[in-house]
Amino acid sequence: MPDDNRFAGLREAVDEPDAESDEAPSSEADSTTEIEYESAVTDSETDAGSEPDEADSESTDPDDPTAFPFDATEKKTVYVRPETLADLEDAQALVDAQLRTDHDVRDLTGREFYDAVFQLAADDTDGLIEAILEARDD
Repeated sequence: MPDDNRFAGLREAVDEPDAESDEAPSSEADSTTEIEYESAVTDSETDAGSEPDEADSESTDPDDPTAFPFDATEKKTVYVRPETLADLEDAQALVDAQLRTDHDVRDLTGREFYDAVFQLAADDTDGLIEAILEARDD
């Protein structure tokens, strides 16, 4: 085994206190859930010189019926309230069921679902404004 430990200093890097963790938790932090989603990006939005990680790519399957390949996505983190996330998961199950029964579309992927959700939100900014104002009134 080589003398150089490639993992030397890793624990210190991982255990370093985060600047945000020094602050007292706010009520917003206590009432939100972090979720990660993948959004579709075009080739112009990605680094043309970078290659997708082979382990993360699902686009190599020629029989993949999804709307776009995994390597055309970008992972982001968003924060939502747990009840909103539960409603979204219920909606995903309903959409999946309707796609199967009404359109014979199977294997709905998370990337397709979340991309459609965020695209709908991006297309309806007036609706977003109303939802934000209603949430603040509650």
